[in-house]
Amino acid sequence: MKLMAWTLHFQTGLDLVDAQHHALVDMINQAAPHLALNDELAKRAVRPLLDNLTRYAAVHFHDEEVLMAEKNLAQDYQLHHQQTHHVFVEELTHMRQQYEQEGTVSGTDLLRFLSSWLSFHILLEDQNMAQQIKDMEAGLTAIQAHERVNQPKDNAHEVYNSSLLELFTLLTERNHKLVLANEAVHKSQAELKMANQSLELRVQERTSDLEATVAQLKQTQNQLMQSEKMAAVGQLAAGVAHEINNPVGFVTSNMGALSGYIDQLFGLIRTYQTAMVDLPPEQRKVVDEASKKIDLDYLSEDIPSLLKETREGLARVKRIVSDLRDFSHSDDGQWAQADLNQVIESALNVAANEIKYKARVVKELASLPLVNCIAAQINQVLVNMMVNAAQAIGSQGVITVRSGVKDDQVWLEVSDTGCGMSEEVQKRIFEPFYTTKPVGKGTGLGLSITWEIIQRHQGEVTVHSEPGQGTTFHITLPIKPVVP
Repeated sequence: MKLMAWTLHFQTGLDLVDAQHHALVDMINQAAPHLALNDELAKRAVRPLLDNLTRYAAVHFHDEEVLMAEKNLAQDYQLHHQQTHHVFVEELTHMRQQYEQEGTVSGTDLLRFLSSWLSFHILLEDQNMAQQIKDMEAGLTAIQAHERVNQPKDNAHEVYNSSLLELFTLLTERNHKLVLANEAVHKSQAELKMANQSLELRVQERTSDLEATVAQLKQTQNQLMQSEKMAAVGQLAAGVAHEINNPVGFVTSNMGALSGYIDQLFGLIRTYQTAMVDLPPEQRKVVDEASKKIDLDYLSEDIPSLLKETREGLARVKRIVSDLRDFSHSDDGQWAQADLNQVIESALNVAANEIKYKARVVKELASLPLVNCIAAQINQVLVNMMVNAAQAIGSQGVITVRSGVKDDQVWLEVSDTGCGMSEEVQKRIFEPFYTTKPVGKGTGLGLSITWEIIQRHQGEVTVHSEPGQGTTFHITLPIKPVVP
């Protein structure tokens, strides 16, 4: 026996909608005989029906809402129609929750809900929707079509529609109250069961919050101290660079003059040596003995070499002064085009004293385009990585610095043949305050600051390492980042 018979009254004239309605009626009629008994068979029939109804609602409601939008029905009506969909989905959701919690849903209650909703939806709402589409196709506006379906053709029709609406509303409210009552019972049971868990969780959360606050305070204090130290070091570097630069300038200038004077003196000596052939033997003997006494031949070879080394040393001092000056302006925050290979050279000069007794430096630098960046901050990153690499090398090792370009990014690498790191250390290496160095030898902020600088440049820094096999830090930077 069928619960509902498909008749012409159900048809809307919209093929897709009618086909879906017909399928829904068949679905309900197939399950109705089992649901009406409200026994074990009904329990087994509920789950597949709920699943089928969920899939049906998703497809049918979507198709109807798309159709109303395509036909440009009145917005007020579309919203109203969508609300009826939401009501059905809400009730269906409540029933699914009840089934999941209790393992069953009253078959008769489910049938009452479906039959009342089906009558209201098909015989009233969807008929109104179809009529409005027909009226608009006949020339009425969306508002006119909407107003027309709201005007009953006769009292019987009005009473019928009103009764359907009232019945649907009462049944919906009743089902909703029942579901809410069941939910309240389950909620009370769940709350009682979770009371101890909730209390323990709150204690854990409060403890975690307190630990996070303490850690954040410690981080803020250390960062403030680090900032003050860096500011003091920057001021000192600027002062030292200025104080060294002036005497270096004097010495460089004097070295130029001294080189000229020595060339003139050696030229004069050569002239004297040529003229000695005309001196009496006794006088030549005196000159030869004086020349041997001061080892004139050795001086002639050694003095130019000493002057050359002195000039090279002065050039290195000038580079160090320049790098100190750059370091002192590391917080200026000026974005500009920079040659990162030159930044690498500058960083090597700054870190040279730490590196020279520990490792040999190998450079594999490719030709790079200019990169928009804060060069002083990239310099700070590289110096930190080079110093870390030197400290990781126990005896004579190798530090390799590479550069390259790929697509719209440049990349930099600093590799060492040091002690390497375990996976556990690599996972935490960029965390603030995390360090593997002895107490007093490191703040644990160097690589966290490195990470922040690279992030600020919209780049990426990664690390690859194996214990006993060394470490490689890889940096990628966009050539043209979005400047903040």
